[in-house]
This record gives sequence, structure tokens and C-alpha cells, in this order.
Amino acid sequence: MTDSKRISRVSSELKKALSKIIFNDLGINELKFASIKNVKISPDLSVANIYFTTITTDQEKINEIEKLFRTNNKQIRMKISKYVSLRIVPELRFFYDDTLDNAFRIEELLNSVKKGGDDE
Repeated sequence: MTDSKRISRVSSELKKALSKIIFNDLGINELKFASIKNVKISPDLSVANIYFTTITTDQEKINEIEKLFRTNNKQIRMKISKYVSLRIVPELRFFYDDTLDNAFRIEELLNSVKKGGDDE
């Protein structure tokens, strides 16, 4: 198996495991509003950057969810071994994925430009 296939497989397994951990194992209701969007893992499998989205657009709540991920990082790492067979569980880094927010913002801007052009 090539390295890129292995990295892709491990990323996919981590994403599934993290989703299960958030919804079933942690018992932190605020984290249940988050969903794991993407997992990018380093070539040596030592670091996993985890990108999450949430149903809220309130920046304070997003920051709270990000903080909850960071404060429960050790517990999440310990639970990963229950779902994924890895020699060493990678370091987890959590980031809010604002791609959808940016897409909505761009759409709003395009709509406002379009409406401005209709007035002429």
C-alpha cells in the first residue's frame, strides 16, 4: 500500500472515530453541535489537523466549541484507540472550517451587486 493510500485511509478512520467519540463517548452536549468536516494527517502520522463545522454562526459559540475540543484533547486521543488501530495516536489539532461561512458571504455580496445593477 502506498503512503498516500495509507494516509487517506487513516484520515478517513480518524474522521469516523472522532464522530463516534463526539456523539457517543464524551457526553459534552455542546460538542454535539459540531461535525467533523475533514482530517488532514501528516505523512509520518504524528499530527492530525481536524477541521470541524457547526450549525451556529455565532463566533462566541464557535470559540467555545473549539476550546472544548482543546480541553478534552487528551481524553479524545485516549478514546481513538478504541476505534482505530494505530501504533501511536497522532497529536490532534482542532480548527474551525469557515469555508461554508465564506461561501455564504460571497453569495450575499454577489446578490447585493446583482440587486445594485437592477436599479439602473
